[in-house]
Amino acid sequence: LEGIPLTQNFSEPGVQQSLLAGIVMHHIPVALALMTMLMQSGLNRNTALFYLILFAVMAPLGAFVGSFFGDTDINTTLFLNRIMAVVIGIFLHISTTILFESNEGHRFNLKKLSIILLGAAIALLT
Repeated sequence: LEGIPLTQNFSEPGVQQSLLAGIVMHHIPVALALMTMLMQSGLNRNTALFYLILFAVMAPLGAFVGSFFGDTDINTTLFLNRIMAVVIGIFLHISTTILFESNEGHRFNLKKLSIILLGAAIALLT
């Protein structure tokens, strides 16, 4: 799903680059975690590498599939908007999980929330 919107034309410049950066930033730690879990599960190295490669080709495969939506005569805007909403939801879910639930016990951390809000405020001001 993440790769499908990559081939679409967005009205705002830089959206595709931002989306690609988000996918790359998301996939790097996920790939590390996936490979760690596969190796810890007792799979041999070649099988684990096969699954890692399979994981790595999913976003480009999604982009390939997404290119067919842009080439059709059917109005796919609503469908692509919904796919984009799901992709953004995936990114938000992963990022908030990493930010808010990374400490032991998954307890609320006021200090961490304050730093996040400060960072957001600085980003809005610049």
